[in-house]
Amino acid sequence: MFTEEQVNEALNEIKTPNVTGWDLFSEVPNFKVYRRAVPNSALKEYKVLGTYNDLPTRYLLRAYTDLDFRKSWDKNMVDWKALENHRLHFTAKFPWPLSPRDYVYELRVQEFKGGVVCVNGKSVNDESAPERSGTVRVDEFRQDVVIQPTAEGNGCNIWFGYYDDPKGNIPTAIINWAARSGIPAFLSSLREAGHNLMKKDAEEAGQNEKARPLSTIGIPDPVPIDC
Repeated sequence: MFTEEQVNEALNEIKTPNVTGWDLFSEVPNFKVYRRAVPNSALKEYKVLGTYNDLPTRYLLRAYTDLDFRKSWDKNMVDWKALENHRLHFTAKFPWPLSPRDYVYELRVQEFKGGVVCVNGKSVNDESAPERSGTVRVDEFRQDVVIQPTAEGNGCNIWFGYYDDPKGNIPTAIINWAARSGIPAFLSSLREAGHNLMKKDAEEAGQNEKARPLSTIGIPDPVPIDC
């Protein structure tokens, strides 16, 4: 869960990035991807800053958190299952010849003043989702997303942090290739998915998009927090 201080730090960083200690890893239109080493580890963590000028917050959130819909656009997704206590079991493809990875994590959504929405996912242990043969369990995983509507409301600014330990002796070259190509591809696919939701709403409902739910996967309603 995000604190008010953490959200304000992320919003400030969207305006003025704090990249001390971070390397610019890749750059695509409207987005920059930064990377740094995790202390006392060979692993890396990533930070993405940017803007979708033509994708409102609610559609980005739906595309990102509606995992049934996500299966239609995320080529690396294998399957998912809802667990109790806001927990999810998510399985992802890894580049051949690596085994698939699965994640068990708690997903929380919070809504702050000004239409800011935050998504937090963190790995947990859950006996209802035991490890499976042929799939590697990722025990260390964290995703943090702060979504801020642009001034006119037609788009959104993004602060995205990500870290995981995929385990295994994966060559550095494969990790670099997967991250350098995969993150930009994911950002592009996420935008396209959001646009498809916008089009679907316009065609089927013909109603005000603000009446649409934040998500349809059974996660808790956003927690309103004054900041």
